[in-house]
Amino acid sequence: MNYIIGSGYHRRCEWDEKMLELWKQNTEKYSKHYFIVSTTHGSKTDHDILLSNNLGHVGDCIRDNREGLCGWSHSILTLALIAYGCGKDLIFKESDCLWFGDVPQRMYEDCGDKGMVFGAKMTAAPYMACAQATFLIKHWCLLGFVRDYLCLPSDKDMLPEDKFVRLEEHAPHIYGRISFGVDRQRPIPWDDEVWYAQQWTQAELDEAHARGIV
Repeated sequence: MNYIIGSGYHRRCEWDEKMLELWKQNTEKYSKHYFIVSTTHGSKTDHDILLSNNLGHVGDCIRDNREGLCGWSHSILTLALIAYGCGKDLIFKESDCLWFGDVPQRMYEDCGDKGMVFGAKMTAAPYMACAQATFLIKHWCLLGFVRDYLCLPSDKDMLPEDKFVRLEEHAPHIYGRISFGVDRQRPIPWDDEVWYAQQWTQAELDEAHARGIV
C-alpha cells in the first residue's frame, strides 16, 4: 500500500466519540495503517499522536485575533510530515468523514500526474470554496505542500479552504480537485458507486444503517 490514512480529532461531546468509532470501523475497511492527530486528552488509542490539549478551531483564531495555525492546520501538516517520513502518500480523512466504494483508487485516478487533489467547490450550503473532508497528497508533493501552506497568511486572515484554493491558483499543474462525494453538502448520493460525506446527522446514520453500509 502506497499511502497512510490520517485524521485530526478534537473531542467536544459524546457525538464526536461516536463518530470517531464509526470512522475507525469505516477506515479499517480500507487500511489498518492510519494515524490520528489528537488535540484532546482522553480515550487514547495506539494510532493517536497527541499534539496539545486544545490547539483551537479556526473560529478561535478569528475571534481572538490569534496569529498562527488552528488545530486542523496543525493536524494536516503533522500528518504530511509523518507520511513523508514513512515514504508514503497521505490520504486525509476527517474524523467524521465516511467513505463508500473504492475512494482511494478514485482519488488516484482524479490526481493523475498532479501532486495533490482535494474536494470541489460547494455549490450548496455551506458554499465553501472547496471541500477538505478528504484529500490526497502524493509523497513527492508533501514537503512542497507544507512549505506552500506555511507561506500563506495566518488562519485568522485566510481560512484553510481558501488556502487550498490559493495553492491551486498558483500551481494548477500540481494542485487539483476530486470528482466525487458531497462532503458537507446534501443530499447524500446513496446510489453512487464511490462517494464520501461528513457532518452526519443521526437520521442519516439511521438510513445508512438500514441500507447496511455502516
